[in-house]
Amino acid sequence: MDKTGNLIFTLTATLAAAMTLIYFPLRFFLTLTARSRRLKLLQKIRRLRDELVQPYEST
Repeated sequence: MDKTGNLIFTLTATLAAAMTLIYFPLRFFLTLTARSRRLKLLQKIRRLRDELVQPYEST
C-alpha cells in the first residue's frame, strides 16, 4: 500500500513538472503571437479606413 502511494505521488509530481515545463511557456508564446496578429490586423484596418476617408483622385 505504501509503495502504491509513493508511486501515485511520484507520477503526479512528474506530470505537474512536465506541465510546468511545457504548457506554461507554450501558453505564453501563443498569447504573445495572438496579440501580435491582433495588433497587425488593427493597424491594417486603420490604414484601410484612412485610405477610404481620403477623397478619390482620378488620374
